Amino acid sequence: MFKDISLTLFNNQELISLLVLESGVLVFSYMLYQYLKKKGKFQTSADQQTVHKNRWTLMDTLISATITIMFLVIALWQLGATAMPQTRWQPTQANESFILEIEDGSSAFDRLYLLSGEGDNNALDSGYQLGLKNIVIEGSNDLSKWEQITRVEDSSYLQWEVIDGQWNYRYLRITAGELRNVINEIGIKRAGFDEFLPLRVYSKDPTGKFDPQLVIDEQAKLTIDPLYLNETYFDEIYHVRNAQEIAEGQVMYAFVHPLLGTQIIAAFINLLGNNPFAWRIGGVLFSAAMIPLLYDLSRRLFKKTFYASLGAIFLACDFMHLTTARIATLEPFSVFFIILMTYFMIRYLQMNFYKDDFKKTLGLLALSGISMGIGVSVKWTGAYAGLGLAVLFFASLFARYSEYRRAKKQTDPSFEEKHIVEVFPKYCLITLLWCCLWFVLIPLTIYALSYLPCIINRNVGWSLSEVIKQTVGMYNYHANLEATHPFQSVWWQWIVDARPIWYYHHVSDSVVYTISAFGNPFIWWSGLLAVLFCIFDFIKNKAKTAGIIVVCYFAQLIPWMLVTRCVFIYHYYPAVPFLILALVYALKRLIEIDPRYQKRVIVFTVLCVILFVLFLPATAGFGTTKSYIDGFMRWFPSWYFG
Repeated sequence: MFKDISLTLFNNQELISLLVLESGVLVFSYMLYQYLKKKGKFQTSADQQTVHKNRWTLMDTLISATITIMFLVIALWQLGATAMPQTRWQPTQANESFILEIEDGSSAFDRLYLLSGEGDNNALDSGYQLGLKNIVIEGSNDLSKWEQITRVEDSSYLQWEVIDGQWNYRYLRITAGELRNVINEIGIKRAGFDEFLPLRVYSKDPTGKFDPQLVIDEQAKLTIDPLYLNETYFDEIYHVRNAQEIAEGQVMYAFVHPLLGTQIIAAFINLLGNNPFAWRIGGVLFSAAMIPLLYDLSRRLFKKTFYASLGAIFLACDFMHLTTARIATLEPFSVFFIILMTYFMIRYLQMNFYKDDFKKTLGLLALSGISMGIGVSVKWTGAYAGLGLAVLFFASLFARYSEYRRAKKQTDPSFEEKHIVEVFPKYCLITLLWCCLWFVLIPLTIYALSYLPCIINRNVGWSLSEVIKQTVGMYNYHANLEATHPFQSVWWQWIVDARPIWYYHHVSDSVVYTISAFGNPFIWWSGLLAVLFCIFDFIKNKAKTAGIIVVCYFAQLIPWMLVTRCVFIYHYYPAVPFLILALVYALKRLIEIDPRYQKRVIVFTVLCVILFVLFLPATAGFGTTKSYIDGFMRWFPSWYFG
């Protein structure tokens, strides 16, 4: 009922339910604020200016938690089914067949469902399956005369093959033309009704290793109209397949990225089962964790709760942040560790080893290096961020060297200047050696060890030479890739939000379910102007914060300017947090020029949130109408949603 009303009023089946839940979060947060305020838990505004420069407060916890929970409500809503068929049948020999019988004697059906997943790789010399390849389904009423219903020539991993028609057969014979076929489940829909016909195995090949009963033993997990909730979509067919192989200790069929992020997905599969919710929950949690992380980074850079809140809100209501959180790919894990390594480096930059605890500065560098090692072990884009960190680190070291030179030139040095002259050579050498350990040796160790739980090649154990071999293989794959894609784009299209990538589309009873990855245009367009302002402010006024943001942003963008292979707008995602920091920086400078702009900034932020809500049907896959897609969401011909 709510879905129909919500679709009619807002062109979004889920909006009313979401508004009720989000209102509850806001009301609870406000009541908690009032309660804590009466208890005197919040400091006065006069105290906050000092506290926010150095210390996380209860107010910071309340604000960041509220924004994060509100994001989680949307990110978890209709994320994916918690169950899908797991057991699977695969032939012991080519052209092996079995026969299914409709148990209740019915013979009329109008839809066939087939699901193919990952079989027993370890039992095959080839080491991988083809899915549904050359599967022939025939029908009969007397077990002597057989007529072909369909031939399935291809399929994708854990995606439903749905075949419509009108048939009247009591028996179905399924023949697997390839040894490497895998069938997880078969379903037959009763003609004219939204229900499945009961099936039993009538006969099977006695030499077969796998029982055909496995294709009909999980009928309760079938759904009449499968959506993204019930299957993989886009690049999940690769990442989830690898994750299942890791979870089950199987030989991996192929991979083109480091495996630590895939192991995180595998951990959730082991914990929650091999189902869409389990594949995607890790990405949601890591994406949610980015929000308080960026909040604290903004707080440390801009020194006020208001600007920290802006950073968190902009990230939470960015389209790509939501879409990427809800699909089981590597980006949420990669971007989280990119932000984390930058967070620790910026904390280091805000210290000075002449004045601050030297051991603490080394600790921050170690944490940054460990985060970089994990990030690179998830996806190589972490190395791009590492180059940015190197620029920032050496800029900081050069600043310490400049202070050392000035102090050394003094004829009558002060106590502080004597201290600088005394400790710089020692501190500089220790810091450089420390960075060699934590930004080179430790990341390489993390990267190499991340392959340990994975069976990369049959009968070949882990070794450093195997890790190097696989790394070279991945590099050659990406360097020599000549594939094309209808939604590929280049970097200059990303920065102006010109070419979304279309992930998913399905129509059911005139309700459209579609998912595309692109950015909130209000944030991305204004953010691009803010980046240009940061460049200007850094060059003209030597603004340190602006320089840091510019380096972090371009560390993620410039490498993609040099790539000539097929790439997509989601490759811009690691730069988005720094685009947001640039936007907050520019808005802060605007308010500093004229405080009256603060109200306009609040209005702009509200508009960003409203636009985020209006585009949920295109970013989260919530049911909508074709007229809403064409009438509102398609602002430009290049914005395609099906």
